[in-house]
Amino acid sequence: MTWPQPLKRWERLVMRRPGLAYSRLQAVMAQDTEPPFQALLGAFFILERWGRGPELQGALESALLRARQHRLLEEAAELSEALGRLHYQRGDYVQACNVWSQTLELADDETRWACLARIGLAHLCFALGDWARGGRVLDQAELHYPQLADDAYLRAKIALNRAVALRATQGPQAALPRLDEARAAAREAGHRDYEAEAIWHLARCARDSGAAGEALALAVQAEELASRCHYRWLQAQTLLLISELRPGTEAIPPAEQALLLGEALQSRAVQAAAHGRLSQLMAEQAQLGPSWYHQQQRQRLEATLVQTELPARLEQLARFDTDPHGADALLLSLGRADAPASSMADVDRHWQRARPPLKAALSLSMLEVSWKAPLPGRGRTLPYDPPQVLELPLHQPDGEAIGVLRLERPVGVPWSRADRSRATRVAGWLERLVAQAASASPAPMRDAPMPEDTGQQARVLLSELERLRASVGPLEPIDLADALLAARRLVDRLG
Repeated sequence: MTWPQPLKRWERLVMRRPGLAYSRLQAVMAQDTEPPFQALLGAFFILERWGRGPELQGALESALLRARQHRLLEEAAELSEALGRLHYQRGDYVQACNVWSQTLELADDETRWACLARIGLAHLCFALGDWARGGRVLDQAELHYPQLADDAYLRAKIALNRAVALRATQGPQAALPRLDEARAAAREAGHRDYEAEAIWHLARCARDSGAAGEALALAVQAEELASRCHYRWLQAQTLLLISELRPGTEAIPPAEQALLLGEALQSRAVQAAAHGRLSQLMAEQAQLGPSWYHQQQRQRLEATLVQTELPARLEQLARFDTDPHGADALLLSLGRADAPASSMADVDRHWQRARPPLKAALSLSMLEVSWKAPLPGRGRTLPYDPPQVLELPLHQPDGEAIGVLRLERPVGVPWSRADRSRATRVAGWLERLVAQAASASPAPMRDAPMPEDTGQQARVLLSELERLRASVGPLEPIDLADALLAARRLVDRLG
């Protein structure tokens, strides 16, 4: 949930003082049979943390219908994304997938709601054990949202999900840097819920590393913070971890409390985990009847979660995996890499290093740059079929055209919207390198006074050409206009 810029202070109030904010939002919603969208979303944001999100399901669905009827697509996308979270928390993965799919249809790729929907779809991938696909969907969420650097809430959310995937696939140590990043972003956003969630994940990492004492201390810390925040889902998860880490009969009360929370949340996954833990503990106490009961309940709940829909869910999620070769992850790494460029020779070196992996990740038959006057406009697809060629002009910071990025798809492979977006990002990366080289290069000579002596003029021209040749290496000089200007002056003077 977020607010328009003039009301941004409300977002921080909702995070830091949810009780105060909720009472005010209730007053706003009570004034109208059709409450304002933002008031409704703010109230859901709070109740979701308190485990009471289902109370507003009907209101959210009515508001979504109203927004779509009035063609308020941005509001509809935000409401749809919130409904997806509600379905996911209940364990209704198919419904969550459908609603988040609707969000992506309603929202532009660069919006916050599209980013949130992709994060939700990554959750689904992780819940179904498809860690690689979930990571690629997270890459897309991160790459498409240009305001991510200024959105600490979403940075925390993404970092937490990255940490979950890393812990599952590479072990606890790999997840620790992402958890530190998540805690820092959560504090920046004033979001204690995510700070508590990061501590819970740190406790799980400590458990996986064999540090049971440290894991228990962290789990207790996370549970206390989650309780103060009224973040009931996380409180249930931390109680289950505390039950796992405590010995004997001390493990029973936290598991029973987790079960009560799961029932209040209507979360079948939490209930199933709590029943499973209690079944194990009852068996250890030789209480076979209660152990059998909890085991039956666990199996019943898990059956409602899995059923026979798993292949269909995976097939649904496959359509959101538009980057099977990891192009988004490569583009993210290029954007974050420290690639100094003090000359065009440096630009060419970075380009030649990045070109082979980019060509493979984008599934191209050809990828090249021509440093010359580009085509008019911002880009075009040439009418070759097969293959299709996409050409994007490259510009210096002052808008001067400097070249063309040319990309060819294999025979019969069309250009999707996602692939066009990736091609534009490659062009943008090249332009940033060129801008960096331009700022580090000596100033051009077009504004310098020309000596009167013709011999000196010739020497200036020679010096300028030599400078250009040294700066660009194997590329065609981009500052050739300066040298040509000096040559024309010399020709005019000599008659």
